[in-house]
Amino acid sequence: NKNMKQIGLYILLICLLLACQKEDGITPGIGFENLYTIQDDPNDSIQHKRYELYTTYGVPVFFNDTIGKVFVKVDVNGDSVFRYETLDLNWTFSGSNSGSVTYQVTRLTDPDLMMKSLRFAEIFLKNSQPALYPYALWLTEKCYQLSSAGVEQKEIISRYRNLMFSWIDQMKEEEMQEKAIGFRNEVVKLKVQNYSDELNAFNNMLDESLYDKNWWKFYPDERIPYWRNSASLQVWYPWPLEEEWEQDSSYRKEMMTYGNFTNTNWPEGIWTNEEVDNYALYCRELVGALGFVSYDPEMGIRRTPRNTDIDLELYLIEMMKYNRKQFLERWEGSPLVIKRYEILYSIIRDELGVEL
Repeated sequence: NKNMKQIGLYILLICLLLACQKEDGITPGIGFENLYTIQDDPNDSIQHKRYELYTTYGVPVFFNDTIGKVFVKVDVNGDSVFRYETLDLNWTFSGSNSGSVTYQVTRLTDPDLMMKSLRFAEIFLKNSQPALYPYALWLTEKCYQLSSAGVEQKEIISRYRNLMFSWIDQMKEEEMQEKAIGFRNEVVKLKVQNYSDELNAFNNMLDESLYDKNWWKFYPDERIPYWRNSASLQVWYPWPLEEEWEQDSSYRKEMMTYGNFTNTNWPEGIWTNEEVDNYALYCRELVGALGFVSYDPEMGIRRTPRNTDIDLELYLIEMMKYNRKQFLERWEGSPLVIKRYEILYSIIRDELGVEL
């Protein structure tokens, strides 16, 4: 019996030694949180850029969805057991919805495109508030969303903790600033959409008959001021809401009123900047009286937003463009717009922690 006990003890010691060898550098007790710490490598420009983003913004950036493994234990066979940490695009606040949607992703491998993607990530973070920063950012070359609705190319996917950018190779360098701001607005929109009760209140303020209509349906007696070379344009639409008209003074030089213009307060002849600004305010009041803040960007300036989703998107763009004081001044003549704004403002500021 004594010999048998000694033999059993020797076998146990041998198993323990083998298990230690199989661990091969994996340190027990290291948690997943350490996998999200980016280490510097001054000799690797890509790794160094990842480190700079991490130290500046506190956001770890990855090129792979599997970011590491953690040693858990040695099983009964003497094999090391690991848990793998991955960036799951299906993970939401309430859990995983991986059964309904899957993603087909191509990883970044080209060094130049990896660096360009890191530059874009930096522009995004510079133009976003910390409350919008993800726990982790995954940069990919291509991404397709596969669902029962078909295949959709995805540039951005925002989930409870993680954020993914893709197709950055298709962006021109001069477009990256505008694109990053668009991605920021998309993140806000996706987060706001989680507050269904508040959004129902926002949407229910407007009758569905207002959507996807020509503006002149609501203002048949209005006429627009027109360019000298566009004298045939008579039916009203809110051209001053188009950003280029607001920012580029060259568009203001040749304005004159249509002969049968119903509001005689608008002068004929070439307008001053002040006169254009006054008319822009007048147009915002007409648009705001219906509860909208802009026209449908896909359907053309002559139509109202085609659905509630576009309507929400246009509100968020306007809200992210102007701070609270500027927004309230800009739409002070439109009580309905202000009421709808306050619903979204309370979500963005109080729930998401984003200051406007």
